[in-house]
Amino acid sequence: MVKAPAQAQVPQLFAVDAMFCGPGNLGSQDMNEGCFCGDAGFFVLKKSDIYPALPHCEWFCSSLAQATGVPQIPFSVVKHTDGNFWFGSLWMNGRTPDWWNLAQQGSIDFPSLADDLSRIYALDLFVHNDDRHMNNYMVVPVGTGHRVYSFDYSRAWLYHGALPGAIMRDPGLNTVANKVWMKQTFGQYLNQAVALEVLDRIDGIDEVGVRAILAGHPKDWLAQQQEDDIVDWWTNGARAARVAAIRHGVNDGTLL
Repeated sequence: MVKAPAQAQVPQLFAVDAMFCGPGNLGSQDMNEGCFCGDAGFFVLKKSDIYPALPHCEWFCSSLAQATGVPQIPFSVVKHTDGNFWFGSLWMNGRTPDWWNLAQQGSIDFPSLADDLSRIYALDLFVHNDDRHMNNYMVVPVGTGHRVYSFDYSRAWLYHGALPGAIMRDPGLNTVANKVWMKQTFGQYLNQAVALEVLDRIDGIDEVGVRAILAGHPKDWLAQQQEDDIVDWWTNGARAARVAAIRHGVNDGTLL
């Protein structure tokens, strides 16, 4: 059953001001600069020097995560010290490197992460994020356990030059390969019900909702024609057909 339309709640168009910025080894070829923004924290930037639509892709996918119940690290528009505005992900304290090794050793309770990993996977399928490697999960200690968050959508959405096409099934893609590895290592961890819930919530975002997401970032992050194409794709049945195809694969198990 399709749920009531999701409320695409995204931050109003504002920026956190960077106090200083600089290069750093942040574990990704697309994340090579960070900015300290005072009380707001330290943000990892995604800039258009990698490809023009990168800040938009990060904003759009992160906003979808926020609107559909996918655990997402906080994000914002960041005003760089040079005056430009870029996408920024808040770097969370306590990030656990090599968390999957700790899970194999029993130091991290993998089953407690399974539902949120399922939510992230469902969104990755929709936005065609084919490069979800193990370090693209932000695992942090919470209380006596751990919580997993999504971040880094630089190889998703418009990265491939067009709106998403075929559903990811190729085991050569990082997202699929790492899903298979986790299943082989920890057993079938994907929760069909929570994955379907994410898809239902995507299905419930209407034209007003998608326009709100697009309006939340600086206008120059996206060409007007690209914005028009996204709204058209979202409302002409293509988005609904994609959700239906993924839902079918989740229901029959071929995508799990």
